Amino acid sequence: MSQAQAKPTNIKLPLANFMKWLLYLVTIFLVSLTVIFGSSFIYAQSFAGRFFPRIKINGQNVANFKPEPTVKALQEQIDDFLANGLTYVFENQTINVPLAAPPSADVDLSYNLATFNAQQTIDQAYTIGRNNGYYKNFLSQAKVLLFGANVPLAYEFNREQFLKTLKDNFANLAQAKAEARPLIDKNLKIDILPEQSGTVFDYPAILKQSLARINSLNSEPIALKEIKEEPVVKKSEITPELIERLKNLIKEKSLTLTYQKEEWPVAQDILKDWLVFVKEEGQIAISLNPAMIASYLEKELAPQINRPALDAKFSLKNGRVTEFQGGQDGLTLNIQASAEKTKQALLKENQAQAEMIVGETKAKIGVGSINDLGIAEIIGTGRSNFKGSPNNRRHNIKVGADALNGILIKPGETFSLVEALGEIDALHGYLPELVIKGDRTIPEYGGGLCQIGTTVFRAALAAGLPIVERKNHSYRVVYYEPAGKDATIYNPKPDFKFLNDTGHYILIQSRLNGDELSFDFWGAKDGRLAEQTDSVIYNIRSPGPTQYIESEELKPGEEKCLEKPHSGADAYFDYKVTYPNGEIKEQRFSSHYIPWPAKCLIGKQVSADTPTTTAPAVE
Repeated sequence: MSQAQAKPTNIKLPLANFMKWLLYLVTIFLVSLTVIFGSSFIYAQSFAGRFFPRIKINGQNVANFKPEPTVKALQEQIDDFLANGLTYVFENQTINVPLAAPPSADVDLSYNLATFNAQQTIDQAYTIGRNNGYYKNFLSQAKVLLFGANVPLAYEFNREQFLKTLKDNFANLAQAKAEARPLIDKNLKIDILPEQSGTVFDYPAILKQSLARINSLNSEPIALKEIKEEPVVKKSEITPELIERLKNLIKEKSLTLTYQKEEWPVAQDILKDWLVFVKEEGQIAISLNPAMIASYLEKELAPQINRPALDAKFSLKNGRVTEFQGGQDGLTLNIQASAEKTKQALLKENQAQAEMIVGETKAKIGVGSINDLGIAEIIGTGRSNFKGSPNNRRHNIKVGADALNGILIKPGETFSLVEALGEIDALHGYLPELVIKGDRTIPEYGGGLCQIGTTVFRAALAAGLPIVERKNHSYRVVYYEPAGKDATIYNPKPDFKFLNDTGHYILIQSRLNGDELSFDFWGAKDGRLAEQTDSVIYNIRSPGPTQYIESEELKPGEEKCLEKPHSGADAYFDYKVTYPNGEIKEQRFSSHYIPWPAKCLIGKQVSADTPTTTAPAVE
């Protein structure tokens, strides 16, 4: 018993000491945490409303600055950079590519190659070390103090359109290579044209340099470097046997393109121009030029095969939904696949016919008749005024409004305005406006369609629908006042999208009354309450003096202005939707409008040094 009683006595003292030391350690740990987090709190409070030390935005120090004036200064820097654009130098030529497309006769035709978000950038920099709880805030603050932080600019970049713009601007500066090729006249006499070396620009490298300039808002010129391209097929490699095979191919071969019961014979005079030489596995072979086949298909067959997918359209009569346009599945000729099929049929399969490859697009709403969709009332209406619009713009607004009239949006569907409008061209009834491209004016389609975008945006807001995608115009325009409640579209981007989350179909009905455009959204109300504040407009900036561009298309001194001045500004409004279950969703729509001076073409003056010719006097 004495041994059994001794065991607890031997354990009690070490356990008591352990608990004592554990209490000390816990106390020290808690005190340390209190000191650390307290210091972090005091540190944060001392920089309340200002950026923490060692924070940079786009490489520029903003430590101890206030966010509001920093946003304004950054936005002005961005606006100047967008207006100046990027400059490229090649030999003795300088090419300027604006990143903000200038406003034309209709600002709807303007779009940006790069869209910056100054407010998002500033918010990201300011929230470093804030709003993440004591522990994460402390770690973030300590990391910034030790290593600093540089916040890059937040922006969206239209890479595809940018590359297209570069290639359009540089098209006359480089020379494409040419392979040795046959030249066949109407009498089927064959000559062989010699190969020719060419030059191209390294577009991946140019894109990389351009992005570096955009990231840093640096307008320093970029030097263009050519890459020499050597042809693969040489005239010296074209043997008499190849020429003989070419003659036999022209005489013996015929080609008919088919789709279902339709046939399109290809005339020999056209087919002969498709023939080219290629090198396959080190040997010269006869082939067809896929680009020329594609061009022929696009011009000759596509207009006869293609048809748009059309949703059934409906109107309201006596309180019921009535169909007035039947649904139609779409057909689209696959140009590239059909060109390859044509080449294979003629050269590989020795076939005289080639079946065209056509894709089908199902109509989303293809029903023949619908008696009851549960559509009972207007759930939202959007309005805008286009007073002062020229005739072409008015015409396009009506065409766009008619295109949307009667469209049904299914429950759960995300509505895309660009998709709903379809192709924007003369074939679909639209008229062009003139836009400035460098020192030239060219026609472009789509003027007036942002009136559609803005009005649909306002209808979706009034209906309390979630906005999925929306961008404001680059420039402030009277058609879309109040500023901040507009939506721009430009095929394919930017688009305007909203979600039908009502659980019922939505029917769009358009109305034109004088200078006012309206869209009514019909559906079934579910008790949600949509509210929006008035626009707050601030940071108004003057457009500056008129700028002139010399043009040889005008008489000396003659002026032609297509770009009107636009004052810059910022605007925002708040959008709030309260649902029947008490859920509340809030969103702030912020807009920035670039200041832009009036720009005019002016006829180039004749230099005093230019010799003049005077007719001899008649005696």
